Amino acid sequence: MATRLSPLAVLGLAAALLLAAVAQDAGGQTGRTPPAPAAPQAPIDPLQKELERAAAVNLSVARKSIQDDAFYNARVTLNVWKISALEAGIFDPKIYDELRKQLYEKSIRDNLRCIDSAIARHDAVNANQCLRIYQLHSQEIGAFDSRKHEELRNRIGEIRKKERQR
Repeated sequence: MATRLSPLAVLGLAAALLLAAVAQDAGGQTGRTPPAPAAPQAPIDPLQKELERAAAVNLSVARKSIQDDAFYNARVTLNVWKISALEAGIFDPKIYDELRKQLYEKSIRDNLRCIDSAIARHDAVNANQCLRIYQLHSQEIGAFDSRKHEELRNRIGEIRKKERQR
């Protein structure tokens, strides 16, 4: 059995449907207020923009220097980038740590080549100096290998023994 609706209820229902249809045609937002316009952005400070640009340039220079330059030059460029990025408020410690690690790894490789070259020339003084730098830099990034260090030290010691025998 169907229930009958009063004529007043039918009129109310029809009015609600009509209002919903009109609202849908007017933008599809029934009962909602229109979104507020976007707040105007604050003008970019020219000094801040220049600081960020300088930091970006210094980062590029540091990366290139780590690839091409000697340890201390590259270390200086890395520190210059760090300071400029801090001033600009865009310093990323993860990038700094990664670049620093690359710098020290390169130094370790260079000093191992230096040791081999000095040993081949029977130059114990330079080999020992490169060994010290290898030890310091590898300890700095937690890559020190005591067995390798001992082996290299023994090879350098052999050069000194041969020199004393002459």
